[in-house]
Amino acid sequence: MQNTYPERKFLHLMDFSEETEMVKNILKSPLGLASDIIKSLFEEKLEEREKDLDEIKLFAAGIKRAQNLASNYTLASYYPFMFAFHQYFHSSFRARQGKVLEQMIQDILKEYGECEHVPEKNKDRLLLLGDIFETDEPPNLDIDVMASDPMNRKTLVIQLRSRDDTGGTTAKESLVNLLREVLRSYETPQNDLLYLICVWDPRDSQQKASTVKKMFMSLKEHIMVNEDSFNEIVINKVKLQENIYLKMAYGTDEIAKSLFEWIGSKNENVLEAISTIVNLVSDWDDLWIAYAIASLELEVVSFSGQSNIKLLNKKHEKIGIVFNYASYQALTDSIDNILEKIIPLWTEDTIPLNALSDKAQYIRDLLFLKAYYEKP
Repeated sequence: MQNTYPERKFLHLMDFSEETEMVKNILKSPLGLASDIIKSLFEEKLEEREKDLDEIKLFAAGIKRAQNLASNYTLASYYPFMFAFHQYFHSSFRARQGKVLEQMIQDILKEYGECEHVPEKNKDRLLLLGDIFETDEPPNLDIDVMASDPMNRKTLVIQLRSRDDTGGTTAKESLVNLLREVLRSYETPQNDLLYLICVWDPRDSQQKASTVKKMFMSLKEHIMVNEDSFNEIVINKVKLQENIYLKMAYGTDEIAKSLFEWIGSKNENVLEAISTIVNLVSDWDDLWIAYAIASLELEVVSFSGQSNIKLLNKKHEKIGIVFNYASYQALTDSIDNILEKIIPLWTEDTIPLNALSDKAQYIRDLLFLKAYYEKP
């Protein structure tokens, strides 16, 4: 029988291939978040996030009030668990999305840059920076991405931001904290150093002028250009001191062009590299399904007192068909086989969707998550 269910692409479960491994490496951090959610879901620990709420949240988010009303109002009892889980997810994801951007740029530099050094860890980037400035004590600050080409005597330091329309003066000035320390504390570097600030999503172009101005105010005592010349960083690299340059790129097209110019090769694939990688890493299901189902299951447990995870486990055990991990296709086929046997047994009205097709797909996704959790 032909499978009429939509294809699912769980990277954690898929067969080995060079492309899949590259995508998994780029998405390593959000994949880790997906795994954490699935583990909490199947170990029934989603509600434990409430214990992580600090005292401020208790009054500022109304959680204490909801707890006081929880004994006779189900919605009030649900609210602290809902708030805690979604706060955990978004706080964690916010930190992880930057790791994805960093890894994408690192992969491009490794693939096309012909660089001798593209350090993976910040401590190694700082050691490399120390070598360039001939110091044993480089500033102990974060560098998002770094590449060095000793043969051509040039080094690239990249500071990445997902957007530029968030954060105040301190956030804008922080973009050049490392550069300010370098300009203030060290002699001329051995290599030409390009300090490239990349804003991935240029959502609010009005912020550009404000950001550039804040950076100039932070650096002006240590550079040899006036403000008008400094403002050119959004168009061309600007020489701040001997062998030290600054440039700012807004949006993926400008970022790609800046990388292409710094690499200095004639391989124009660099200009398409970002969009190519974005297309590759856009086609996966691990995180969104884990997050969506965990959110709904928290609601189901709170409002009905039942757990679809427990129901699934009992029915799966009763059927006695095991997951086949021999290949991703074999696993998918085994899940569909199990689903066919489970649906007639599922008499409880606990699936939080209306259409019959949606209910079946929901159980199927639960089975994928269970296979994910139990994978040897």
